[in-house]
Amino acid sequence: MGKETATIIRVPISTPTLPPHTTTNCYLIGNDKESILVDAGYDLPETKIELEKAIKENGLAIPKFIIITHAHRDHAPGVRQLIDWNPVVYCHEYEKQAVEKAISPWNAISFLHDGDIMNIAGEEITFLHAPGHTAGQLNIYLPSQQILVAGDNIVAEGTSWIGPPDGDMTDYIRTLERLKQLKLKKIAPGHGDWVLNPYEQIEFVIKRRYFRENQIKELLDKHHKLTAAELTEMIYEKLPHPSVIEVAKRTTEAHLMKLVKEGTVKVEHSVYSLLNVNL
Repeated sequence: MGKETATIIRVPISTPTLPPHTTTNCYLIGNDKESILVDAGYDLPETKIELEKAIKENGLAIPKFIIITHAHRDHAPGVRQLIDWNPVVYCHEYEKQAVEKAISPWNAISFLHDGDIMNIAGEEITFLHAPGHTAGQLNIYLPSQQILVAGDNIVAEGTSWIGPPDGDMTDYIRTLERLKQLKLKKIAPGHGDWVLNPYEQIEFVIKRRYFRENQIKELLDKHHKLTAAELTEMIYEKLPHPSVIEVAKRTTEAHLMKLVKEGTVKVEHSVYSLLNVNL
């Protein structure tokens, strides 16, 4: 007798992602009749080995669709390892070129938009366009189980980096405020274990972003003129690993771009200064 309802299985796969994480999460959603995969990890044989092991252990059907939350190298290129599944790959249209490049030569790509619904194994799945980490980030919401598959909008430890050329801090904060309105029991993050305190984690990330924004304004008020690199060095005195200095700088740049758009900060020749603002 087959499974009547869909299950969701987290499959952490080793990838060269950024500290403190060492794995990227892929998610299998479905039953023994049909299933989908959310994210495909890195282009390494371990991707297929771990996914097919999880499929067998949980009695799931081989996925016919692969949903890519975003095109970063630890989430999309693993599709190349899964070509014999003959999957249709779905992403948001804003990720089209990046996903095509990430999964080439496979080219069976379709697009999902905000509010689209897919029925898998009796489970109604809603897709959300949730930009910020990238312009075309997709999140997946399972209303009946109150589970959000968050891609890199939420990670289990710390916060995701947000920055150019793909990221936008204004969009990201808007997305987090939207996700907070969902009915949630837990979040399936892009990296790390299940998040069992969803609202607290979303609020933690929002507060962290505003904390960094205020740091930038205070430093500009004190020093008058600073580059993004100088601000990054002052803000991130103790980084978890030297490899994250570049994404820390990009996150600083994303905050600065938001503040420039809001008319709080001005930029001339890559040097930033504070406009009249009450701190």
